[in-house]
Amino acid sequence: MKESCMKINLGFVLVMMMLFASCKFVKPFFVKNEKKVERKEKREEKKEVKKEKTPSLKIDSTVLVKKDTLHIPTYDTLLARKIIGYNSIDYKTLQLKAKMHYESAEQKQNFTVNFRLSKNEIIWASLQVPIVGEVARAYITPDSVKAIDKFNKRVYLYSFKDLQKLINIDVDFFTLQEIILGNAIAIDGKITDIKELAGISTFFIKGIDFTNQLSYNKADSSLKQIQLQTMRPISSSSILINMSEYKVEDQFKMSTIRDYHIQDVKGAAYLNMEINKFEFNKEIDFPFKVQANFKLQKN
Repeated sequence: MKESCMKINLGFVLVMMMLFASCKFVKPFFVKNEKKVERKEKREEKKEVKKEKTPSLKIDSTVLVKKDTLHIPTYDTLLARKIIGYNSIDYKTLQLKAKMHYESAEQKQNFTVNFRLSKNEIIWASLQVPIVGEVARAYITPDSVKAIDKFNKRVYLYSFKDLQKLINIDVDFFTLQEIILGNAIAIDGKITDIKELAGISTFFIKGIDFTNQLSYNKADSSLKQIQLQTMRPISSSSILINMSEYKVEDQFKMSTIRDYHIQDVKGAAYLNMEINKFEFNKEIDFPFKVQANFKLQKN
């Protein structure tokens, strides 16, 4: 019975870190009519052509960003890009500690995770559960994933291709990195619209196989919500991320309360993340020692 429980906890390490890792794994909150979407896109393209012919006002984007207040005219997608970039955390290293609560149809679990990141190189994580202590550790690079199941004395070694087959989702190290930081994700598409309502500005982004909505607080330009949906031929999925309680440490501002609502073909899942400590640009190490008596778990 205990062994089964610890297997689940190790699964949390992989699923928790890989579940968010790609914008290509998420089921829409609603199913779109493809013909309607296509007609809407054509109408939007015609509107954009008309806007290009209409003289636009000159706006000092730098001043708007530096004032830390947000007012984005609907035609100024360049300024929207500046806001997205302005709110993205740039760093060398990060370490943080977070309490988490996970729920799915099968189970509920409380646990704590310590993350250590070296930008674009390493994501390290240690997972602890109440009473038991540390049960798993992971070491992730852009090429591979290593995990230790301390309770059952096993080690897992995966390439991203192997892991994708194991958990049936696309894996992206760099998107995972941004999600841990609380940065915007899926921003490489086209900004199709900007809307302002009740103190919130929302940027609508469309990519090749996804749509995304990034909502920012107009008072301080902080990122409040990400609603990402993918549209794939075989299956589609979605992730809704709410972010709040921003705190500043050494001039770095980070959301410390986050809620992840995830839906894919396997069903719905929910994760609450409460960050109680974070530090940027300190000297850190990434210990990952495999004991001699640990067994390699084969696929």
